Amino acid sequence: MLEKLKEENGGYVDDDDDDGCFWETPAEYLQLRVLGFCGCGNPEEVMVYVKEMLEKLEAKEWGAYEDMAYMFFIYWANDKDFAEHGTTARCSWLTDKGHELLNDIKTCVQEEGI
Repeated sequence: MLEKLKEENGGYVDDDDDDGCFWETPAEYLQLRVLGFCGCGNPEEVMVYVKEMLEKLEAKEWGAYEDMAYMFFIYWANDKDFAEHGTTARCSWLTDKGHELLNDIKTCVQEEGI
C-alpha cells in the first residue's frame, strides 16, 4: 500500500486517490486512509495494536471465542479483506492484503519510530 505514495511538497500523496488527500507521513496514510481512523486520540498505538494482532494471525496464535477484543478484530479484519477463514472465524489467516498491511505497518514503526 505504501508503494502507492509519492513524496511531494514535504508530504505524501497517492496518485490513485481521487480526493487529492495529502499525508504528512506514510504512517498517517495508513492510519487515516487504509485503517479508517479519524486521527484523534492515539492512532499510533492503535496501529501498533493492529500490527500485533496481524502478527498473531500470521503465527497462528489464535484467540478464544470468549476474548471479545480478539473476536472483534477478527470480524473487522475479515470484513476488510486483511484476513479470511474457513469453518471458524477464530482461526483466521492473513490474506495477501493482510500481509501487505503488516509489512507496511512494520516499515512505519521502524522508520518513523512509532
